[in-house]
Amino acid sequence: MKKDYIVIVGTGSFVFEDSFGDGVVLRSTQQYKEQHKEFSIVLCYHSKEKKKLIENKLDKLNIKDIKLLHTEELEHFITTHNIKAALISVPDTKHFFYAKLFVKHKIATWLVKPICDNLKEAKKLLHLSNKHKTLLWIDYHKRFDTSNLLLKSHIEKQTYGKMLHYSVQYTQPLSLPLETFSWTQDTNVLSYIGCHYIDQLEFLYKKHIKSFKISSLGTQGIVYKKLGGLCYDTILTTLQLILKDNSKVTATFQVGWNDPSATPSKSHQRVEVTFEEGRLIMDQKERGMELWDNNKFHHINPYFFTKSFNVVLDKESYSGYGYESVKNFFDIVFNKTPLKSSSLPLIQNTLFSEIVLDAAKKSLKKDGKWIEVNLGNKDAK
Repeated sequence: MKKDYIVIVGTGSFVFEDSFGDGVVLRSTQQYKEQHKEFSIVLCYHSKEKKKLIENKLDKLNIKDIKLLHTEELEHFITTHNIKAALISVPDTKHFFYAKLFVKHKIATWLVKPICDNLKEAKKLLHLSNKHKTLLWIDYHKRFDTSNLLLKSHIEKQTYGKMLHYSVQYTQPLSLPLETFSWTQDTNVLSYIGCHYIDQLEFLYKKHIKSFKISSLGTQGIVYKKLGGLCYDTILTTLQLILKDNSKVTATFQVGWNDPSATPSKSHQRVEVTFEEGRLIMDQKERGMELWDNNKFHHINPYFFTKSFNVVLDKESYSGYGYESVKNFFDIVFNKTPLKSSSLPLIQNTLFSEIVLDAAKKSLKKDGKWIEVNLGNKDAK
């Protein structure tokens, strides 16, 4: 009987770690393997010069049974081994190449968000996923965050009437684009982190959004002066949705790479929702936990991806909505749960964010000009 493999493509911060914490992809996959013992892991790397560094990182994590594979050998490996699923965590410009490779071989694929930050490529991947009837899961893990699930319940039940305004403040440290990422010039902060909350609008309303118009402006601070292009320090966006019942929802986003080095948290996230008859305020950072040490105090978000004591297992394990995205993907791949929900972050349910990001970039290049999109033809005007 052939051995089953899970292939991870990428060796960056979301796979291993960064200065703010543990990476999600490798640890989640390893934990799922330890708890279910149904596959072997292959870690695919691009830079031959970094192979020794990767081996040292694996030794530090005490992970001994992972096969390292250079990207040049990947396609041959796919065609000669039984690949159960793939997880891709590489820069946006590489998403299409690797996702296309796996989907064409009918391999269930988990892809870090956004889909591609390229609307034409995203549509091609949607077509391939449908054509080959292959699962393509986009890691919009905030669909599994309990606070967002509570908001969805209130919207669907109209507990406080219709939602009128969805306001997002989302910022991360200046050091990330300037020191941690080598690919910052290929993206922008709205595409990189703001996409999560754009996706939330599709999650909340599914296919009920008929059209939208959008205006985006950027601030030109330290990041912009060094990198240029669309690498603004902060992107300010107004997005007005028109739903199929002709009601309107206004969403505003202040998304930035401008937090100082002394920030108590990697991500500052605050969502304020105004309903016809109420308000909901969700602070995704200050969730009631602070950790103080000799250097500074830290705001802890234990609900994203945290290693803590597991009462059932009587030892530490990872949990949180970051882990849930990987676990739920694997549960479907290994047929532990049925693929029925239309709220799952499959490519069929997440294209809206790519359409909005495409329009936002057009607006940024035209100094905030309003861009209108009818989702019937899904082309920006």
